Amino acid sequence: MKTVKMKSDVTTSRLGFGCMRFPTKNGKIDRELSTKMLQYAYDHGLTHFDTAYPYHGGESESFMGEFLKKLNRKDFTLSTKLPVWKVEKYEDFEKYLDEQLQKLQVDYFDFYLLHALNKKTWKKIVENDVFKFIEEAKEKGKIRYMGFSFHDDKETFQEIAKSYEWDFCLLQINYIDFWKQQGEEGYQLMTDRNIPIWVMEPLKGGRLTTLADDIMDEFKTVNPEDSSAKWAFRWVHTLPGVKLILSGMSTLNQVKENVEIFGDIEPLNKEELNTVDKVRDLINNRVKVACTACNYCMPCPNQVEIPKNFKIYNDAYMFNNMEILNHMYKQVLKVEEKAENCIECGECLDKCPQNLDIPSLLHEVTEHVKA
Repeated sequence: MKTVKMKSDVTTSRLGFGCMRFPTKNGKIDRELSTKMLQYAYDHGLTHFDTAYPYHGGESESFMGEFLKKLNRKDFTLSTKLPVWKVEKYEDFEKYLDEQLQKLQVDYFDFYLLHALNKKTWKKIVENDVFKFIEEAKEKGKIRYMGFSFHDDKETFQEIAKSYEWDFCLLQINYIDFWKQQGEEGYQLMTDRNIPIWVMEPLKGGRLTTLADDIMDEFKTVNPEDSSAKWAFRWVHTLPGVKLILSGMSTLNQVKENVEIFGDIEPLNKEELNTVDKVRDLINNRVKVACTACNYCMPCPNQVEIPKNFKIYNDAYMFNNMEILNHMYKQVLKVEEKAENCIECGECLDKCPQNLDIPSLLHEVTEHVKA
C-alpha cells in the first residue's frame, strides 16, 4: 500500500481505517468479523486507525484497544477525538483524554483531534483554555500531534484554522461536497500553511458507490473496469494537500477493494477529471437530501431512523425507481422508524453537520411515499 510521510518522524499508509461503521450483531460491534477486517487491512499495509469517543455508542475505542494491543505499537499510528461537547471545565480535557488512553490501551496517541468543531463548541473550549491543555498534553507525552475535525460555516473554519499552529486537520471532502461547508477555500487555507489535510467522507457515506447505471456509464466509457469507489478515492487523491484518506469500511469486501485501490492509486488525469465533473452534475440533479449518514442526529427522541429514511429517499431518485422508496419504506423500516413519526421537536437540528432542515425533509419523504 502507498504510504506518506505525514511528519518528519511519522509515516502512515495513504488509507486510514475509519472505525465508525463496523458490522454489527444485536446492536453491538460484530467483533469476530470486524477483527478479520482489521487484520486483513493491517496485513496488507494499512497502518493507520482512526476512532472517536462516541463511535458505536462508545464501543469502538474499547474494541480497538483489544485489537491494537496485539500489534507492535511502533508499527501503526492511531488517532481518536476529544468529545468537546462534554467539556464543561478545564479538568475535563485531560479526564476524557485519560479515559480514551485507557480504553485504547496505549500510552499515547500519535494524532489527537478536537471532534466535530462548530461555532458553539469552539467558543466553549476556548473559554476553558483548550490551548493550554494541548501544550500540557504534548509535554506529558500523551499526544504527539494535534488537529481538529470540523462541521460548520467557512467563517468559523477560518477562525479556528488561524487560531493555532495545528499539526493537521480532518475535513469532509469528496467530489460532491468540495464546495460546501469550509470547502475549497478551507482546503486552500490549510494547504497554503503546509498543514496536512486528512479526508473523511471520501465516498459521501457510501453514496458514491451506488450510482445509477446511466451515471456509471460515464465512468465506464473512460475506464470500463474501475469501480465508482476507485473514481471517488482517486479524485480526492488528486488534491496535493491531502495526505490521508479515511474510509469507514463495514464489510470485508470493502476492505479488500480499498486495499487493492490504494496499492497503486494515482491522481486523475484531465480527461478523468472532466468525467467526474459530468457525473457530479448528474448526481446533483438527482439527490434529494445531502445526508452522509454520519448519525450525529441520532438517537431521535421519537425513534425515527433519520438517516435510513433519507437514504431510502435518495436511492429512489438516484436509481430513478420510486418502487424502491415505497418498498423499503413500507417493508424494511419498523413502524416507529418511519419519517411520518417526526413530531418536529427540532432536537436534531443543532446536531446535523450538514445543517439540514431535518423535520421538513422528513415531511417531504412522507409526502412522496403517500404519492
